[in-house]
Amino acid sequence: MKKKYKLKKSAIIIMCLFLIILIAIILFILSLFKTKSYSYEYNLNEYKISENYDDKNQVFYYEIVYNDITYNLIYNSKYIKENKLIKDITKYEADDYTCLLIKSDYITTKPLCSYQDKLIDAHLVEGQVKEKITKYLENSTIKEDTYENYQLYNTANKIFIWSYKGFTYINNSTREFIKIFDNDIYDIPLASRVNEYIVIPDYEQKHSFNKVYILNMNTLELKEWKLKYDISFDSYILGYHDKSLYIVDRKNKIEYELVPHREKMRIVGSSNKQGIIYNNNHSEKITLNKLISKDYQFKYPNNYHYELKNNTLYLTYLDYNIKTKISNQKISSIIHVNNDEVYYLVNDTLYKYNLKYGETKLISYEEWQRNNKNLIFINDQTEK
Repeated sequence: MKKKYKLKKSAIIIMCLFLIILIAIILFILSLFKTKSYSYEYNLNEYKISENYDDKNQVFYYEIVYNDITYNLIYNSKYIKENKLIKDITKYEADDYTCLLIKSDYITTKPLCSYQDKLIDAHLVEGQVKEKITKYLENSTIKEDTYENYQLYNTANKIFIWSYKGFTYINNSTREFIKIFDNDIYDIPLASRVNEYIVIPDYEQKHSFNKVYILNMNTLELKEWKLKYDISFDSYILGYHDKSLYIVDRKNKIEYELVPHREKMRIVGSSNKQGIIYNNNHSEKITLNKLISKDYQFKYPNNYHYELKNNTLYLTYLDYNIKTKISNQKISSIIHVNNDEVYYLVNDTLYKYNLKYGETKLISYEEWQRNNKNLIFINDQTEK
């Protein structure tokens, strides 16, 4: 007869504790890979709220329905364990204006406003409602000054303005001219920005160029770079990706990649080899015949999308088509976009808009009424 063995009570307890710890570790590891994204619908008095969190992009997106108008906002944040983050909403209404003041322990946003059922930036509100919400808004400072033919209003940004032979650099109290050419060059359509660099072809050459100038916008250092290939002026800029600039030479049916900080270049597409375009950081193959048939542009990922429609500028969030009007002015063109900031021209005046300060007047220059294509570069790079 076989001898039966019984586990001691202490051994059973130890085994149970081991299993519990093992299960806890497994659950913890699984939780690391589990998405925290969610969508949650709830009502708060007369407001219908949709609360959404995208764990991958770490952004909250809200839609708030009041009187059949859908207001929306985004808030960039790491995951918050709580939900129903909006605790109260105060409304202000008068003269066809409505503004909703959001109260939350976790998210912050300026008032969400509308005029005659259309969404508008809170800084555009007038009358009685404006008096109610002013304390919740911030405005940038205006300090008027002049420099040569420029009327200056706000110089907090690092702005490079093409001035025929080079760039005029304006930032705070700094005014500097960076000479590049001996002759007047009125248009520089192939000049382009890659991170902290502006790359300018040698426009003193004739039909093609084999030299470019590289201007470091942080240090103001200017370099000459002798190219490996001749590029026709019958070309256009596709865009930039990472640290590279991509140019399509229509005449020679070639796509080039230029890496200015390394002064390296290569052919990435030709009549015998498909080219490359980038769509939200994802590369796609494309034939050179397509690339030379029209102007393609790289698309860049951004939670904030600015659209110019009938000279009116609108902001939308993520992939949603809820438009907010951000200016009452007639916009000529968009100059530059970075996150929620957009720079644009109104006749001869450069403006900037962001969510914090609304619309800010920057510089006026009479020449921009006649020529304003690709002549302004903004340095919003953080120095390393």
